[in-house]
Amino acid sequence: MNHPAGPVRAFGPFRYDPKQRLLFRGDVIVPLVPKAIDTLHVLLEHHGRLVEKPELMKLVWPDAVVEEVGLARNISLLRKALGDEADPSIYIETIPRRGYRFVAPVTDTGQVDAEALPATPPAHPRRRWIWGVAAAAALAAAALVYWQFYTPSRFLPRGPAFASLAVVPFETLSPELDSAGIPQSLNELLVADLSKINRLYVISPSTVRRHQRFGISMGLMGRLLGLDVLVEGSVRKDGERLRVISRLVDVHTERVILSDSFEYPAADIGQAVASAARDIAMRVQAGLSLGRQR
Repeated sequence: MNHPAGPVRAFGPFRYDPKQRLLFRGDVIVPLVPKAIDTLHVLLEHHGRLVEKPELMKLVWPDAVVEEVGLARNISLLRKALGDEADPSIYIETIPRRGYRFVAPVTDTGQVDAEALPATPPAHPRRRWIWGVAAAAALAAAALVYWQFYTPSRFLPRGPAFASLAVVPFETLSPELDSAGIPQSLNELLVADLSKINRLYVISPSTVRRHQRFGISMGLMGRLLGLDVLVEGSVRKDGERLRVISRLVDVHTERVILSDSFEYPAADIGQAVASAARDIAMRVQAGLSLGRQR
């Protein structure tokens, strides 16, 4: 991505120089990987406006096709560098399922003279020792977090015959279904039915919503939580019929393991949703070759 020369953009305690591709906090350079800088550049160029995910990925990776996980990683790195990990965000606002918007006030200033910045002093042996202790403490903290949040309870069975799964809220293709809360009902019923399957661990809907709220893609969420598969799909109303499409997706390769289409009479919408949840759960069970219903 080419960065044309232009005015330095200032926001909060930060300054971004598009010519040098550098972000500063005061007179100190904030280290960022090139693609995270590119992402910041695009958001600042469109500050105050929503940048849709496809457009943002095209501008950051003009000569490559990438997954949303790469974009989510850049946003995460930016938020960490800017100290923007609270809710609501100070700088980068997430528009669920659409994109991102730089919301902080931005002003144009003069150019930054990188040569005038103070040189970074060489690391002192004592500082290296302190950094070593800090790194060891960070590894210990990471191990503790993994044990606390990602290691299954000792009361749950383990082994290669088990699978971990999350249900991604189904996309609504008919507005009247969304206003009636049909997708939410389908999601809750499907989670309930899947939870009854032996040797299948189902992530709670609140965990999925929390990752979505922070703009984390479902593929990245699956990797972070150590999941095996995701269930996703869409629901729409065609005349007097309710059509539900479901897909079982491998988290690691993002390939579709199986895809099914179901249709039900829409006269009794509650019954149709319950039947869809039950049928999808049965197909997932068969697709994963898991045990019988409890």
